[in-house]
Amino acid sequence: MIWAAEWQLALRRPRLLVLNVGIPLLLVLPIALGGAPPFHAAAAYAVLFVLFGTFGSAIPLLRDAEGGILRRLLLAGGSGPAILLPRIVVGTLLDTLQLLPAALVILMLGGASGRVWLLLIPTLVGTLLTANLVGVWIAAVARSLAEGALFAAVVSLFLLHGSGVFRTARPGSPGAALESVLPFGPVHQLLLEGAGGAALQLSTGAALLSSCGGALLLGALTITVSGALIERIAPAR
Repeated sequence: MIWAAEWQLALRRPRLLVLNVGIPLLLVLPIALGGAPPFHAAAAYAVLFVLFGTFGSAIPLLRDAEGGILRRLLLAGGSGPAILLPRIVVGTLLDTLQLLPAALVILMLGGASGRVWLLLIPTLVGTLLTANLVGVWIAAVARSLAEGALFAAVVSLFLLHGSGVFRTARPGSPGAALESVLPFGPVHQLLLEGAGGAALQLSTGAALLSSCGGALLLGALTITVSGALIERIAPAR
């Protein structure tokens, strides 16, 4: 039921759907066409994509919790996995569809190689799945929409920084080790090459493992404790 409801809500709000496709394009085009250095452009793109996912996951959950929708679903017999899993999966797919035009423009204008085109969809899906999962944890910690927005921004920027988006760590340093396990490095490297910068440093397997493997591990943890998370997000009054 929740799967169908999430898709119907998205499709019955065409104006919001158009905005969610158009605004990323409007943000990406001036950077891609303005001659920005690839390193700076890739960092801006990575921030946009990750914030899109974390905000799009955390804020609706908090809004539905404040409106009592989530609590009513629980009282009607819903469980943590039954409520959160469909929202995470549908949110990830919608985010991917909405951001895909912007990503395609980046790669086309940057003259990306065939390998970057091949890795685009799985890397983007893995990145946005992780961002949606992080948004669930943020919603469980925040106590209001304002807190959710603040936490989503801060946590996303910290994860992006740790993933090497804003600086390149010295090889062999703790920062380099952190970059190798945090999930947003591959999408940044992919966008960097796609924007005309340095060639993708990760192998195809490593890029997929880091972006999709990390997302699946975080997803398994999230679903395992989803009962506690949903009770935090929509506590009994």
